[in-house]
Amino acid sequence: MAAVGSENDEFAEQLLENAIGDSDPDVVVVDYEENDPKNPLNWSQMQKWLIVFAVSWMGFVSVFATMTIVPTAPQVLQEFHSHNALDQTLLVTIWELGEGFGPFFIVPLSERFGRLPVFHIGNLLALCCLIASALSVNIAMLIAFRFLTGCCLSILTLGPAIVGDLFQMEQTGRSMALVMGTQMIADFVSPVAGAYIAQRLGWRWSVWLAAIVLGFFSLFLLAVLRETYAVVILRREAERLQEESADDKKYRSKYQARVDASTVLENAMKPMQILAQSPILMLTTSYMATTYALVSLIIATLTETMESTYPTVFSPGSIGLTFLSLAIGNTIALIFYSLTSDRYVIHQRETKGDAFKPESRLIHLLLAAIILPLGFLIYGWSLAFHVQYIVPLIGTCAAGFSLTLSALPAETYVVDVYRIHGASAIAAGVVFRAIAGAFLPLIGPPLYQSIGLGWGNTVLALIAAAFIPLLDSLMRYGDWFRSKERFGFSGR
Repeated sequence: MAAVGSENDEFAEQLLENAIGDSDPDVVVVDYEENDPKNPLNWSQMQKWLIVFAVSWMGFVSVFATMTIVPTAPQVLQEFHSHNALDQTLLVTIWELGEGFGPFFIVPLSERFGRLPVFHIGNLLALCCLIASALSVNIAMLIAFRFLTGCCLSILTLGPAIVGDLFQMEQTGRSMALVMGTQMIADFVSPVAGAYIAQRLGWRWSVWLAAIVLGFFSLFLLAVLRETYAVVILRREAERLQEESADDKKYRSKYQARVDASTVLENAMKPMQILAQSPILMLTTSYMATTYALVSLIIATLTETMESTYPTVFSPGSIGLTFLSLAIGNTIALIFYSLTSDRYVIHQRETKGDAFKPESRLIHLLLAAIILPLGFLIYGWSLAFHVQYIVPLIGTCAAGFSLTLSALPAETYVVDVYRIHGASAIAAGVVFRAIAGAFLPLIGPPLYQSIGLGWGNTVLALIAAAFIPLLDSLMRYGDWFRSKERFGFSGR
């Protein structure tokens, strides 16, 4: 460790210099040395990818834990003697609301105490909530604990930030694809498993199985996960040097002033503060929240829609297979992005040199934005005309492809731009995505009932298409957008 800085964190150093005085000889600013083994960027590739693997599969298991119950909603309502359509929708989507509420606690705690303890405690609390869900005695109890499970599992917002801690910008594409992609695959694979488990063993066993698997991977994380957040690592190093010091020098992390100046409440509000002052985050967050909510609407209504449209085709167990269409689209997008993203960024950097812009990564986002409305049109009108069931599933496959191909470059771009504030920036997106994902699906049934599946999905397609020119503007004029940032690498 040494008293050196980097141009990406000038503001943090200025804060510290102002706090201690430029000429104070008794203060040593602690920073990473060149090739410092404590710097996560310098860890071995095996260690980095082991952490990425652990975080990505923890994400898969966490989503699996919340989504296996989706196709079993009719069975749950029957057991608890509920005929309320709102109960059915909330049963599916309420965990999204919890996921949006959780970052207000997760982010400030992780920035104060580090990623590691927050991750482990979140896993433990989520496991307790899953057990309580499996033991629920009424629908209200089940919905409440699904909400709390979502709150605890919002630790997944730390996944992209951990990737940003471990890799340089041109190396984040593949690792981000693994961390984000496995979660999205779980979104669509889990209902398939849940449907068959519920058919054979009952819906409670779909929750028990999720709890067992979550417990196993929590132990795996205990063994492999290390602290990656630079603010915490440097603070601990400064404290160690201070304890070992035999003179009167004071050792301070380069981020010490920023940490000291912030309270837990201020850290809790930072995601909203960044969002309000960042045009880039406002645009990417709005688009991702809308996209996620639209696909969540499909997920929430797919079981009932396919069963009512094709009553002779699907059984209570096989209806879960319809979610595989989304998983297939998700997987194709995951492979496509992992093979092309970093290569394209490296090519652009080599070709343009100093003129390289991080917005180059958003080419995938624009492609996804074009495909999503097409998926809704195929899905809606094929259902309206009762076309062979594979056709609407092609539409849902396109929607799954678009969701993944949107989320991966969007979150990677946010981490690239906001860097040390990456966790807060990601959290801001998760909050609005989760709120939209929890409430927008509620309009699905009345929308389809009032104007039909064809025109209903056309309305959704038009909503998605409205973002295409805005995303194109971000790609073309990214320099101008970043010049307005206070928290990105052009600002703080």
